Amino acid sequence: MLGITPYLRDHRVEGKAVFPAVEALVVLAKSVKSHYPRAVLYDQSSALFPKALSIEEAGESLEAQIEMDESADGIIASLQTSMKIKNSSISRTLDHAKVTFAKREIVSSTALSFRTARKMESLCIQVPAASIYRELVPFGASYQNITGDLTISKEGALADIAGGSGEADDDILGSPFVLDAAMHAACVWGQRFADRVAFPVGFDRRMIYKTTKKNRDYCARINPVITGQEELTFV
Repeated sequence: MLGITPYLRDHRVEGKAVFPAVEALVVLAKSVKSHYPRAVLYDQSSALFPKALSIEEAGESLEAQIEMDESADGIIASLQTSMKIKNSSISRTLDHAKVTFAKREIVSSTALSFRTARKMESLCIQVPAASIYRELVPFGASYQNITGDLTISKEGALADIAGGSGEADDDILGSPFVLDAAMHAACVWGQRFADRVAFPVGFDRRMIYKTTKKNRDYCARINPVITGQEELTFV
Protein backbone atom coordinates (compact mmCIF):
# COMPACT_ATOMS: atom_id res chain seq x y z
CA MET A 1 0.00 0.00 0.00
CA LEU A 2 1.11 3.54 -0.76
CA GLY A 3 0.70 5.94 2.16
CA ILE A 4 -1.07 9.22 1.30
CA THR A 5 -0.16 11.84 3.89
CA PRO A 6 -1.99 15.19 3.84
CA TYR A 7 0.88 17.31 2.47
CA LEU A 8 0.93 15.25 -0.73
CA ARG A 9 -2.43 16.71 -1.70
CA ASP A 10 -0.77 20.09 -2.24
CA HIS A 11 0.84 18.62 -5.37
CA ARG A 12 -1.76 19.32 -8.05
CA VAL A 13 -2.06 19.04 -11.82
CA GLU A 14 -5.04 20.62 -13.56
CA GLY A 15 -6.68 21.13 -10.19
CA LYS A 16 -6.40 17.53 -9.00
CA ALA A 17 -3.99 15.99 -6.49
CA VAL A 18 -1.41 13.65 -8.04
CA PHE A 19 1.37 11.66 -6.39
CA PRO A 20 4.62 13.58 -6.97
CA ALA A 21 7.30 11.99 -9.15
CA VAL A 22 9.93 12.96 -6.56
CA GLU A 23 8.01 11.04 -3.89
CA ALA A 24 7.71 8.04 -6.20
CA LEU A 25 11.52 7.98 -6.45
CA VAL A 26 11.74 7.87 -2.65
CA VAL A 27 9.26 4.98 -2.49
CA LEU A 28 11.20 3.05 -5.14
CA ALA A 29 14.55 3.73 -3.43
CA LYS A 30 13.27 2.37 -0.12
CA SER A 31 12.01 -0.80 -1.76
CA VAL A 32 15.23 -1.35 -3.70
CA LYS A 33 17.30 -0.82 -0.56
CA SER A 34 15.34 -3.51 1.28
CA HIS A 35 15.90 -6.08 -1.49
CA TYR A 36 19.28 -4.97 -2.84
CA PRO A 37 21.22 -3.45 0.09
CA ARG A 38 24.28 -2.75 -2.06
CA ALA A 39 22.42 -0.81 -4.75
CA VAL A 40 23.80 2.71 -5.30
CA LEU A 41 20.64 4.70 -4.66
CA TYR A 42 22.34 8.06 -5.33
CA ASP A 43 23.02 7.09 -8.96
CA GLN A 44 19.75 6.96 -10.90
CA SER A 45 19.21 6.68 -14.64
CA SER A 46 16.61 6.12 -17.36
CA ALA A 47 13.77 7.50 -15.25
CA LEU A 48 10.31 7.71 -16.76
CA PHE A 49 7.06 9.07 -15.33
CA PRO A 50 4.63 7.84 -18.00
CA LYS A 51 1.28 8.37 -16.26
CA ALA A 52 0.30 10.60 -13.37
CA LEU A 53 -1.04 8.76 -10.32
CA SER A 54 -4.18 10.50 -9.11
CA ILE A 55 -4.68 10.64 -5.33
CA GLU A 56 -7.69 12.95 -5.52
CA GLU A 57 -10.12 10.25 -4.37
CA ALA A 58 -7.68 8.28 -2.21
CA GLY A 59 -7.97 7.96 1.54
CA GLU A 60 -4.93 7.50 3.79
CA SER A 61 -3.50 4.85 1.47
CA LEU A 62 -3.69 3.68 -2.12
CA GLU A 63 -3.21 0.17 -3.44
CA ALA A 64 -0.04 0.00 -5.50
CA GLN A 65 2.80 -2.40 -6.20
CA ILE A 66 6.48 -2.17 -6.96
CA GLU A 67 8.10 -4.35 -9.58
CA MET A 68 11.88 -4.86 -9.54
CA ASP A 69 14.21 -6.49 -12.01
CA GLU A 70 17.99 -6.81 -12.15
CA SER A 71 19.81 -6.07 -15.40
CA ALA A 72 23.37 -5.41 -16.52
CA ASP A 73 22.71 -1.68 -16.06
CA GLY A 74 21.35 -1.90 -12.52
CA ILE A 75 18.19 -2.48 -10.54
CA ILE A 76 15.08 -1.42 -12.45
CA ALA A 77 12.17 -0.47 -10.20
CA SER A 78 8.64 0.51 -11.23
CA LEU A 79 5.73 1.93 -9.24
CA GLN A 80 2.51 0.46 -10.62
CA THR A 81 -1.23 0.33 -10.04
CA SER A 82 -3.88 -1.92 -11.54
CA MET A 83 -7.06 -0.64 -13.17
CA LYS A 84 -10.03 -2.77 -14.14
CA ILE A 85 -11.18 -2.33 -17.70
CA LYS A 86 -14.76 -1.06 -17.80
CA ASN A 87 -17.40 -3.80 -18.13
CA SER A 88 -14.72 -6.47 -17.85
CA SER A 89 -13.00 -8.60 -15.22
CA ILE A 90 -9.65 -7.90 -16.87
CA SER A 91 -7.20 -5.56 -15.14
CA ARG A 92 -4.58 -3.39 -16.79
CA THR A 93 -1.27 -2.52 -15.13
CA LEU A 94 -0.24 1.15 -15.23
CA ASP A 95 3.34 2.35 -14.78
CA HIS A 96 3.60 5.63 -12.88
CA ALA A 97 7.34 5.82 -12.25
CA LYS A 98 10.28 3.73 -13.42
CA VAL A 99 13.98 4.21 -12.69
CA THR A 100 17.25 2.28 -12.72
CA PHE A 101 19.48 2.35 -9.64
CA ALA A 102 23.16 1.58 -10.21
CA LYS A 103 24.63 -1.66 -8.85
CA ARG A 104 28.11 -0.28 -8.35
CA GLU A 105 29.87 3.04 -7.85
CA ILE A 106 30.81 4.78 -11.10
CA VAL A 107 33.12 7.77 -11.18
CA SER A 108 31.14 10.79 -12.37
CA SER A 109 31.95 14.38 -13.20
CA THR A 110 31.74 16.79 -10.27
CA ALA A 111 28.81 19.08 -9.67
CA LEU A 112 28.80 22.64 -10.98
CA SER A 113 30.53 25.02 -8.58
CA PHE A 114 28.34 27.52 -6.72
CA ARG A 115 30.19 30.50 -8.21
CA THR A 116 29.71 29.22 -11.76
CA ALA A 117 26.08 28.26 -11.17
CA ARG A 118 25.19 31.79 -10.03
CA LYS A 119 26.41 33.42 -13.26
CA MET A 120 24.14 34.15 -16.23
CA GLU A 121 25.34 36.41 -19.02
CA SER A 122 22.07 36.99 -20.93
CA LEU A 123 19.45 39.63 -20.13
CA CYS A 124 17.48 38.30 -17.17
CA ILE A 125 13.85 38.55 -16.06
CA GLN A 126 12.80 38.37 -12.42
CA VAL A 127 9.65 36.38 -11.66
CA PRO A 128 8.33 36.63 -8.07
CA ALA A 129 7.69 33.31 -6.35
CA ALA A 130 4.20 34.47 -5.38
CA SER A 131 3.39 34.97 -9.06
CA ILE A 132 4.78 31.53 -9.98
CA TYR A 133 2.56 29.70 -7.51
CA ARG A 134 -0.48 31.85 -8.18
CA GLU A 135 -0.40 31.75 -11.98
CA LEU A 136 2.22 29.41 -13.47
CA VAL A 137 2.59 26.41 -11.12
CA PRO A 138 -0.57 26.50 -8.95
CA PHE A 139 0.48 24.11 -6.18
CA GLY A 140 -0.47 24.14 -2.51
CA ALA A 141 1.73 25.47 0.29
CA SER A 142 3.82 22.32 0.85
CA TYR A 143 5.12 22.47 -2.72
CA GLN A 144 5.75 26.21 -2.95
CA ASN A 145 9.49 26.07 -2.37
CA ILE A 146 10.96 28.54 -4.84
CA THR A 147 11.65 31.58 -2.67
CA GLY A 148 12.13 35.22 -3.61
CA ASP A 149 12.44 35.98 -7.32
CA LEU A 150 13.20 33.34 -9.95
CA THR A 151 15.82 34.64 -12.39
CA ILE A 152 15.31 33.46 -15.98
CA SER A 153 16.88 34.22 -19.35
CA LYS A 154 17.32 32.38 -22.63
CA GLU A 155 20.40 30.91 -20.99
CA GLY A 156 18.45 29.17 -18.21
CA ALA A 157 17.01 29.75 -14.76
CA LEU A 158 18.42 30.44 -11.32
CA ALA A 159 16.28 29.70 -8.28
CA ASP A 160 16.62 30.03 -4.54
CA ILE A 161 14.87 27.01 -3.06
CA ALA A 162 13.73 26.07 0.43
CA GLY A 163 14.25 22.47 1.49
CA GLY A 164 10.62 22.24 2.54
CA SER A 165 9.17 20.79 5.71
CA GLY A 166 6.45 18.42 6.84
CA GLU A 167 6.43 14.64 6.90
CA ALA A 168 8.53 14.02 3.79
CA ASP A 169 11.47 11.60 4.11
CA ASP A 170 14.77 13.42 3.55
CA ASP A 171 17.03 10.57 4.69
CA ILE A 172 17.23 8.13 1.80
CA LEU A 173 17.50 10.54 -1.19
CA GLY A 174 17.41 13.93 0.48
CA SER A 175 14.46 16.32 0.57
CA PRO A 176 12.09 15.64 -2.35
CA PHE A 177 10.98 19.28 -2.28
CA VAL A 178 14.26 20.57 -3.72
CA LEU A 179 14.16 18.55 -6.95
CA ASP A 180 10.45 19.27 -7.25
CA ALA A 181 11.05 23.02 -7.03
CA ALA A 182 13.86 22.81 -9.58
CA MET A 183 11.30 21.26 -11.93
CA HIS A 184 9.04 24.26 -11.26
CA ALA A 185 11.84 26.56 -12.42
CA ALA A 186 12.18 24.52 -15.62
CA CYS A 187 8.42 24.71 -16.13
CA VAL A 188 8.47 28.52 -15.81
CA TRP A 189 11.35 28.70 -18.30
CA GLY A 190 9.34 26.61 -20.76
CA GLN A 191 6.31 28.86 -20.44
CA ARG A 192 8.37 32.01 -20.99
CA PHE A 193 10.85 30.93 -23.68
CA ALA A 194 9.26 27.88 -25.36
CA ASP A 195 5.62 28.98 -25.07
CA ARG A 196 4.42 25.71 -23.55
CA VAL A 197 3.53 24.19 -20.20
CA ALA A 198 5.93 21.30 -19.79
CA PHE A 199 5.49 18.45 -17.31
CA PRO A 200 8.39 16.29 -16.09
CA VAL A 201 8.32 12.95 -17.94
CA GLY A 202 11.72 11.57 -16.92
CA PHE A 203 15.45 12.11 -16.76
CA ASP A 204 18.52 10.52 -18.27
CA ARG A 205 20.62 10.54 -15.12
CA ARG A 206 20.54 11.95 -11.62
CA MET A 207 23.57 12.00 -9.35
CA ILE A 208 23.12 12.97 -5.70
CA TYR A 209 26.47 14.23 -4.41
CA LYS A 210 25.11 15.30 -1.04
CA THR A 211 21.56 14.84 0.22
CA THR A 212 19.48 17.98 0.68
CA LYS A 213 17.60 18.50 3.92
CA LYS A 214 14.30 20.01 4.95
CA ASN A 215 14.35 23.46 6.57
CA ARG A 216 17.55 24.45 4.73
CA ASP A 217 18.11 26.71 1.74
CA TYR A 218 19.57 25.83 -1.67
CA CYS A 219 20.33 27.27 -5.08
CA ALA A 220 19.29 25.54 -8.30
CA ARG A 221 20.60 26.26 -11.79
CA ILE A 222 18.61 24.96 -14.77
CA ASN A 223 20.16 24.95 -18.26
CA PRO A 224 18.10 24.13 -21.39
CA VAL A 225 19.93 21.80 -23.78
CA ILE A 226 17.11 20.66 -26.12
CA THR A 227 14.28 23.07 -26.92
CA GLY A 228 12.62 21.51 -29.98
CA GLN A 229 8.92 21.18 -30.66
CA GLU A 230 8.68 17.65 -29.23
CA GLU A 231 10.53 18.03 -25.95
CA LEU A 232 12.38 20.26 -23.54
CA THR A 233 15.51 18.88 -21.91
CA PHE A 234 17.38 20.55 -19.06
CA VAL A 235 20.50 19.92 -17.02
